[in-house]
Amino acid sequence: MTRLLYIFVLVLCIFTSFVLYFLSYDSKNIKREISQIKTTIEIEISDIETLRAELSLLSQPDRIQSLSNQFGLELKPVNVTQIRRIEDIPLKPANKVMDELVHRSLIGYTSD
Repeated sequence: MTRLLYIFVLVLCIFTSFVLYFLSYDSKNIKREISQIKTTIEIEISDIETLRAELSLLSQPDRIQSLSNQFGLELKPVNVTQIRRIEDIPLKPANKVMDELVHRSLIGYTSD
């Protein structure tokens, strides 16, 4: 009976050691993946900051005015009455096929 118990404990120890090895291996892989994701996030944040800086540089009113004068665009300042909400812009269908699809879906299918 004690031999059986010793064999069972030995097998249990071997099984536990394998499980712990695989868990350790998996945790190392997960740590590596987390590190790669953090690096990617830092790179993306840096790219976003660079793009914001470029946008602020490119959208400076003095720069836009000088480009307007250089290319003869004769731009004028925006009036308050020219600013609208997005809901004020009328939607227009993409093409005749879209018109037909919208017409059929609103009225129902009729064979012509």
